Amino acid sequence: VASGRPYGCGECGRRYRHRGSLANHRHTHRTGVFCCALCPKRFANLMALRTHARGHRGDGRRVTSP
Repeated sequence: VASGRPYGCGECGRRYRHRGSLANHRHTHRTGVFCCALCPKRFANLMALRTHARGHRGDGRRVTSP
């Protein structure tokens, strides 16, 4: 077990301390076309879409910094 990180990714070898962290990481390997339902942006993986979607407000506009 590499430095207290017992959970390893079978695709890239990255290791994690928690099973949930590995589960989240695995989404980065799910490639395809993931489209935002609120804007025309498209992403190569599900985690990128989820990160992007957090920036949308309830009215569909992006949250921008002042």
